[in-house]
Amino acid sequence: MIARKQTFKDVTIFLDGSCFIECTFERCTLVYSGLMLVELEANSFEECKWEFSGSAQNTIVFMSVLYRGGAQELIEATFDNIRGKPNPAAVITKH
Repeated sequence: MIARKQTFKDVTIFLDGSCFIECTFERCTLVYSGLMLVELEANSFEECKWEFSGSAQNTIVFMSVLYRGGAQELIEATFDNIRGKPNPAAVITKH
């Protein structure tokens, strides 16, 4: 799905493989399963619920296990990298 300047209200949207540019989401459930990349650019989200399933959910569970298992520095560095603060302790591989 490619959407530009559209408004979505009270619907469930499966994000995998989609592109949303300058859209408005109101009270939507947004689901990402990690099967395909998503493009989100200059959108607004009001009272939305985010859900992760499949591979995406597995990644979050794995990161939680790492954090609780003593790899807090790696997980914090990963989030710093996401925030645009590169940290050599975080190794993120892109495929």
